[in-house]
Amino acid sequence: MGTLLFKANYSYKLIILLTPRQAIKISEIAKERVEIFINLYKNLYKTAKLVQERIRKYYNFKKSKGLDLKEGDKV
Repeated sequence: MGTLLFKANYSYKLIILLTPRQAIKISEIAKERVEIFINLYKNLYKTAKLVQERIRKYYNFKKSKGLDLKEGDKV
């Protein structure tokens, strides 16, 4: 009845051997990685928006507005 969820899911006991100093160092590395991921996401978002705008402009340019016929043109 006293089984840890981690042990039940992964079949072994989780052992944490980090000292507080190591945990702080890892958290600093994690913060740097999060900042990198946030910057990558922002760049990807900007690129996707730019592509979306260009596709929209191209589509609107190429969209047919009907035939350019004037009164009196032979069909």
